[in-house]
Amino acid sequence: MSLTINSFGNNSIYSLIGGSNSSGVSSMFGGLEGSLSSLSQIKSGSYGKLVKSYYAKYDKEGNLKSDSTKKSKAADSNLSEIRNDSSALSKATDKLLAKGKNSIWDQVETTDEDGNTTKDYDKDKIYGAIKDFTEAYNELVDSGQKAESTGILSQVASMVTTSAKTAQTLGKAGITIDSNNHLNVDEDFLKNKANMTYVKDLFNGTGSYAYQVANKSSMANSYASNELAQATGRKSYTNTGDYSLSADDMISKFNTTT
Repeated sequence: MSLTINSFGNNSIYSLIGGSNSSGVSSMFGGLEGSLSSLSQIKSGSYGKLVKSYYAKYDKEGNLKSDSTKKSKAADSNLSEIRNDSSALSKATDKLLAKGKNSIWDQVETTDEDGNTTKDYDKDKIYGAIKDFTEAYNELVDSGQKAESTGILSQVASMVTTSAKTAQTLGKAGITIDSNNHLNVDEDFLKNKANMTYVKDLFNGTGSYAYQVANKSSMANSYASNELAQATGRKSYTNTGDYSLSADDMISKFNTTT
């Protein structure tokens, strides 16, 4: 588990070096200056060494240097994977949910060799979209179950539960669920045996199975993005209005000030 240095406002800095912020001085080390006889005592190096020694314990990303660094990087990698997988699933789902000119569910006219014209769904296009959906879904199931985040795990678990509850319905579209909670689509069944109107209801429209999966995928993406930002120490404003600073930011500001 990595340690991120966040919310270093004036109060945090004064507390670190034993000063007080009661005077309301706005400069970064204003309170410190008031407690010293002269600026030369700062430049002498004693306080500089203290600050630099303290932050030397952290890497450039604000993580504590220890044996846990490898675990931290693995966790960050998993969060990135989850974010990418959930984005891919959302894109695949968007294609199934699209309406109007981008809809894959509009029936098209085809003419056979004898000149007979029929109107039917573009089953090749529909199969391709559902295949992309199942592959992206399976990727998120695999990456999501390795997450340490309760938020991500709950969304992925909810997604799997939704599929399990819809298993019988999915089966009528040629889609089965295996022991790894993966979705598998039978191309022949979907194209030649399934009722395409029924399949459309399953994957298109508000409240459909695909719509429910999209919502859970979007939430998993949100959790992964937020936690990845926190874990990597990216600069951002905190909920208290302070600005998050990494260890490098602190040392850089100290060098500039002194």
